[in-house]
Formats: sequence, C-alpha cells, structure tokens
Amino acid sequence: MPEIAVINRSTVVTTRALATMVRAFEKQWARDLLPIWGVDEADLTIVPANRVPRRGAWWLVFLDDTHQAHKLAYHDLTSDGLPISKVFARTLLRRNASVSVGASHELCEMAVDPWLSGAYQDDNEVFWAGEVCDPVQGDRHAYEVSGTAVADFVTPEWFGHVHRGGRVDFKRHAKKPFQVLPGGYAQKYETRRGWVQIHGAVTANAKRTPPASGSRRERRARGSALWERSDPIPESRSQG
Repeated sequence: MPEIAVINRSTVVTTRALATMVRAFEKQWARDLLPIWGVDEADLTIVPANRVPRRGAWWLVFLDDTHQAHKLAYHDLTSDGLPISKVFARTLLRRNASVSVGASHELCEMAVDPWLSGAYQDDNEVFWAGEVCDPVQGDRHAYEVSGTAVADFVTPEWFGHVHRGGRVDFKRHAKKPFQVLPGGYAQKYETRRGWVQIHGAVTANAKRTPPASGSRRERRARGSALWERSDPIPESRSQG
C-alpha cells in the first residue's frame, strides 16, 4: 500500500480546502480507480509544514507558481526514484482552472503508472503511453466526488484490449478506443518517428500547449538518456 504524503506549500490552498480535496481523492482512488485499474489501496496523509514526510512515501505537493511556461501540474520521480506530483495552484487559478481537478489528474496517473514507464500495444503494434487522464483531461470532463471536482480517466478499454461493457473512460465521454477528446492529448510510439503526440480537437476555450519540461510526455519525447529527476524538496522559486 503506497503512503502518499500530501504537502501544502501554496499560499492559496487553505487547510480546510486541502482536507476536503484529500477526502475526495481517497474516495475516487478507492471507489473509482481501484476497481477499474487494479491499483493498490493508498493512504493519503496531510503532512504539517513543520514535519518531514516518512521515508519511502510518495509525494503530492501543492505549490503556488509554475517556474516554466505552460506547466500547471506534472508527475515525476524524486531524486530517490519515488513518485511525486506537483500542482501549481496559483497558476491554475489564474488560468481559471480547477486546482482539485489538476491534482486529481496527477494523482490518478501516478497511481496507474508510478514509474513513468507504462505503455500499451495496439493491434498495429504501436505503443501508447499509459497516461490515463490526458486523453480526457480538463475541467469540462471532470466529475464530482463528495462535492469536489476530480479528473476523469480512461479505462483499459481505451487502449483497445480489455472489454468492460463499452466504458472507454469513467464518465463515458469518449465513444471508442484511442479517442482523444477536445483539449486532451495522447502519445504513441512509432518505430520510424519515435514518440508522437496526438491532440484532440481544439475549441475556442481550449488552447494547445507544448509539453512541460520534466512532464511525462516531454520526458518520453526527449528519451530516457536525457531525463532529469525532480527535486525531492520543493525549491523556493517553485513556490512563487
């Protein structure tokens, strides 16, 4: 059972809001994600500012401002090789995006593919990156758990192999395997071209953004030989 240390270094996320989000995340993980993806049960623990997370814990960190353009949240590995998700709360709010949806997105992907290495092969022998929220990402596709907005996620059906009664994503927004919804994206690996990013249709309210440095999609496009691990302790410049 992974222990996930929830760390608040943001000035815009209150203690009450954090506790509300964590309860919703725990429920989404146990009720929705676990039965479909078979992930382990998890223990999400809010770590007070004056304490250090337990050794071996995964991290979910809330910060204020992104220090690189277009980076709203991402999932990476610490210098110890453990999963970490960073959520830039003030940047999300400035872009009229939901902090809870952004955090839930990273948490779900960290649950299904904690080591950034999962991929699924289709009938044409093309590998698709195992990022379960990207194809249906965004507030428009989110749903509520106990009154808190959380991210939608695709099921194994999206990858075209496991049949679960036609449910391609949890909220049934997508209609067929490998469908990328407006504002979403996916990555596939082709022998001749390497990792290729596929975008859903972009509407007037959804802008296409380049991959964030250190994010899954950017790391895959860059190649593992050039990966850089995330810092285990948030730096002051990341906090705004």
